Amino acid sequence: MTDWNEAQKHEADYWGNCLGMTAWGEFCKQEMYAREMGLWDAYGRGTGELHMGQRSVLDVGGGPVSMTLRCVNVRYPTVVDPCPWPASVAHRYVNYGVHFVRAVGEELDKQELALTCYDEVWLYNVLQHVQDPAKVVANAVARVAEGHGVLRIFEWVHIPADACHPHVLTPEGILNWLKGCRIEKVGIPRLQEFWSDATAFTGVFSKGL
Repeated sequence: MTDWNEAQKHEADYWGNCLGMTAWGEFCKQEMYAREMGLWDAYGRGTGELHMGQRSVLDVGGGPVSMTLRCVNVRYPTVVDPCPWPASVAHRYVNYGVHFVRAVGEELDKQELALTCYDEVWLYNVLQHVQDPAKVVANAVARVAEGHGVLRIFEWVHIPADACHPHVLTPEGILNWLKGCRIEKVGIPRLQEFWSDATAFTGVFSKGL
């Protein structure tokens, strides 16, 4: 595996100033993430925005163009991500009222965030990028509010590992990390709109058996 700091620098270099076509492409992919995570069904009104009804949101590994930027009527939108993004990213989050914390998901349990627990916790296209995906999932679950909060997941599965994506994710593996959570919804969609053999694991989970 590539040195972790080198991997994070690679990510930041790839995104450049986070204002060009790379960021725009990711923003467009989020249409699919939001659909498969049930966000459009729950909060969409056909405007491209997520009307959150004053629910709080934590995006773990949200990168430079988190889906929190689509949220309106949202409470304490928070993004946690470790990459050394350029100043333009911080400025954008400040302008949108999003609280940004530079940290790895493996240390989410040590971070002072806007809230202890959130109504919505999101993981999308992140677990391939981390050092310990099981720990990241456990920390995300711990930040889900008891009783009414949910964890929403979208992760590509069966993708070969490389230097910056050290893990091959499987639906069975992700479900194993979520033992003890109540399954609200799970899917393994084939998403040929992205590439010919693209398969994802998607789900909505809450705390409790």
